[in-house]
Amino acid sequence: MGNTSCINCNNLYSGNYCPNCGQSSHEGKINAHYFLHDIPHSIFHIDKGFFYTLKSMFTRPGYMIEEYLQGKRVKHFRPFSYVVIMSAICTFIIKGIEWATAKVFISNNPGVAAPINDNFFAHYFSLFIFIMIPVASLITWLTFYKRKYNYWEHFLANTYIAAQLNIILLLIRLVGLVVVLFTHKINNIDFTWFLIVFMMGFLFIYGSVFGVLMRANNKILKLTIILSIMNSLLAMLYLGGFSLAGLLK
Repeated sequence: MGNTSCINCNNLYSGNYCPNCGQSSHEGKINAHYFLHDIPHSIFHIDKGFFYTLKSMFTRPGYMIEEYLQGKRVKHFRPFSYVVIMSAICTFIIKGIEWATAKVFISNNPGVAAPINDNFFAHYFSLFIFIMIPVASLITWLTFYKRKYNYWEHFLANTYIAAQLNIILLLIRLVGLVVVLFTHKINNIDFTWFLIVFMMGFLFIYGSVFGVLMRANNKILKLTIILSIMNSLLAMLYLGGFSLAGLLK
């Protein structure tokens, strides 16, 4: 019998890795050093847990992130890897959807140019989401600053959430393509409609994730009020970001 209890499967062993599941014995709290190691690792390595993480972020996002923060990381894809790959995949697919949308419009409106939004972030919204991670993390951390998670652990949670926001954007663009197929019109995928749908999904994800992470020692009513305040601050942050990025025109 070893003298180390595996965080992931509770197997007793000695050494750097659990022989039962492969969990490292050196997993600790999330801090700045973790991210300095995670970024280069994320760029040059593809771990095996991508699809498990993708599924978990749809079905149990708060519990999945909680497990990762607790050190149960063998099954999960690293956060920086996940957001980079999801951003790249979603951007590629969205570019294809935008191309198809323009083609459908032109084929049904001969001689009329398809409306184009020339704003940089309108074409690379995933980059905008990525840039917002540090500030969103500051808001969630300050909202729950008396709780057990430090800023970098909030940064990790926000990184996973940012990846899912890309999927919301992709779905909105897909709906826009369907609308053009049936109406033969482009309203620049009306930004007001886009904003409402995106923010609803945005606030739902944040509420569900931090509702789980901060559920301990909090009465439901108190937690609901705190989450509402947090989501209001996040909504103002993103609306301010939209304005500064030139998206609110």
